[in-house]
Amino acid sequence: MILFITGLSSCKKFLEEENLSGITSENFYKDAAGYEKLINACYSSLRDVYHGDPMLFEWGTDMTTRGEFEAVSGTVGDRVIRATQLNEYRTLSADNSAISSFFARLYSGIQRCNTAINRAPAIPDLSETLRNKRVAEARFLRAYLYYLLVENFGGVAIVQQEMDTPVTHFVPASEQEVYSFIIDELNAAATGVDVTTTEFGRVTQGAVKHLLSLIHLTRGYKSFAAADDFAKSAQYAEEVISSGNYALLGSFADVFRHDNQKNREILFSVQYDPASLQKDNDNLNGHGQNIHFGWRIFRERGFFDGETAMYNRRASDFMPTQFLYTLYNTNRDARYDVTFLSEFYAVRDDGTIKKGDLRFYFPKPDQSFTAADSIALKTANPHVEIIRFDKWKQDFDGIGGALKFPMINKFFDPLAASAGSNEDLYKSTRDIFMFRLAETYLIAAEAYFNAGQLDLAAAKLNAVRARAAIGGQSMDIASAQVTLDFILDERARELVGEYKRWLDLKRTRRLDRAFEHNILTKMTNPGGVEDKYYLRPIPQTVLDRDTEGYPQNPGY
Repeated sequence: MILFITGLSSCKKFLEEENLSGITSENFYKDAAGYEKLINACYSSLRDVYHGDPMLFEWGTDMTTRGEFEAVSGTVGDRVIRATQLNEYRTLSADNSAISSFFARLYSGIQRCNTAINRAPAIPDLSETLRNKRVAEARFLRAYLYYLLVENFGGVAIVQQEMDTPVTHFVPASEQEVYSFIIDELNAAATGVDVTTTEFGRVTQGAVKHLLSLIHLTRGYKSFAAADDFAKSAQYAEEVISSGNYALLGSFADVFRHDNQKNREILFSVQYDPASLQKDNDNLNGHGQNIHFGWRIFRERGFFDGETAMYNRRASDFMPTQFLYTLYNTNRDARYDVTFLSEFYAVRDDGTIKKGDLRFYFPKPDQSFTAADSIALKTANPHVEIIRFDKWKQDFDGIGGALKFPMINKFFDPLAASAGSNEDLYKSTRDIFMFRLAETYLIAAEAYFNAGQLDLAAAKLNAVRARAAIGGQSMDIASAQVTLDFILDERARELVGEYKRWLDLKRTRRLDRAFEHNILTKMTNPGGVEDKYYLRPIPQTVLDRDTEGYPQNPGY
């Protein structure tokens, strides 16, 4: 079997790329050194999932909608088609390129893990202790990839063996069987991985238990739920919280400092480090989380294309919904100013505009900004454009917005080079946080809510909200205020941009929130949510290549 492996070797941040194209698995994975590269390739498969545009995680939700697309080589290709289908649902089809790519990348990662798990016993110089640990890590990663598959596509084929010959037919397992498999994998992984690690980024028991908590929470909503799913979800979350290995940082801003990525709140992250990334003409191939959820300010006077030190090269393919901004009490919640950038200053002289001039200002939507305030601001800053909340929406399809809005800025990367105009040319080398302790608290809160223990749910929510509160303010809530919508709102405030939202709405069966608060989704679907939208279609490429017929999801 010929493999292209994104190999990795042990170091402080242990991922390290190596192009091994053309090397056969039989002669490469024959000793411990080669096997370590295989295991690290399993980790690297998460980069394949997250490096580009977060299409299946963000579009079509109550928090994120589609914006403007920049032409590449004079054309937008199928970018508008795939975005429209995913964001508005109605025309979503099996030949959507984003869905096909996502499905393929997940199974590619699973195949790497299968190879690592199946080849482990035959590695002669690998100690039993290390073998068991690395297999446990691979089983965790495989379980996570299957979680993404089953939530997006429903029942899928469970493939556990390394494939060294072509397979032309797969039989999908039921959704229930996939969940049972995931839980079995994670239970096995929990006993094999380290409790803590000196190699930041390795799977630990905290990461496994966090994912177990999420899996039991998610299964708890299903028709095939176990009676104790919500109780187990809360239990695993509590074990992570009480372990002493992690802690909520003192401020929300500290979590997202670019120089603080290895902090005690992070349970597991996808690593992006300049020293470990493939190079293409001396340009680092990273990811785009730093530039998503913005707009193309480089086209405005006082700015220029290629500027990175202040704003990076922002894009508006993904844009926050107006609804997202309304979820914050900006007098009390410090997360608004950490999450969003509301003031923009010129970065160069441009005619009468001078470097440092205030150019764009977005008044907070829940605070008064009077005509007198506007006059005063313009008098002090003659080149400022004040853009009020009613314009924070698209400027196409008759929507009447400005396509300018406070940008999500918590992922800003001052070390990133200027990104290119497509998802294969992104340059951020910040880690992508997959699991952090604040989310563990929120998962526990949701589990307790579903178990009817509202006092415990409120306590977990209040722990997150206390950290988020501006000094001298309180955001504590009473147990009577805990509802599923409140929990989803709190997840929005805390986790915006962290590639969680579609899965949240899918889990809780609340896609109706997108059909209410996402303007384009609502315009396209006057009849509201259809049940089929809770699954994606099986890619057409899968259907075409299966010689005995792979079933399509209902309604597609």
